[in-house]
Amino acid sequence: MVNHQEVRRKDKEVTDQTWIENILKRGQVLYLGLSGEDGWPYVVTMSYAYRNGAVYLHGAPVGKKNDILSVNPKVCFQVALDVDVAPAETAAKYSMKYRSVTCFGRLVTLTEPNDRLEALNILMDHYKGPRTEEKDVNSKVWVARIDIESMTGKRSVYTD
Repeated sequence: MVNHQEVRRKDKEVTDQTWIENILKRGQVLYLGLSGEDGWPYVVTMSYAYRNGAVYLHGAPVGKKNDILSVNPKVCFQVALDVDVAPAETAAKYSMKYRSVTCFGRLVTLTEPNDRLEALNILMDHYKGPRTEEKDVNSKVWVARIDIESMTGKRSVYTD
């Protein structure tokens, strides 16, 4: 994998692939970062599922997210768990507790019916929902896969 970023605080970095994938499997939402032609960043909160080095998404087939992705499929996203304030006796020692993973990759819109059905079922598996049936896959739903190029884990306060 390509390393798109280096963690400044090495004491918070997690390089264990199993730990990183566990965070991705446990998360409920991701924050998807995009960059459009105008140079302004855009972040959107999305439901997702992780499987075999890729993330699957679904949403509306039109909108700002889709407009940006049609021009630039490079994305960054973050999943964070167990986020809380870590109080201390002084303001300088106040911190945050978290476990997080930041990933970079390229998004591919899925157009083939079998790919779309598989992706939607991966999403439903993640949320422990009912299986999607072929008759329910239609053009009203945008379905995509992010092929992850790099992943970085980070934790603060937690030791596992």
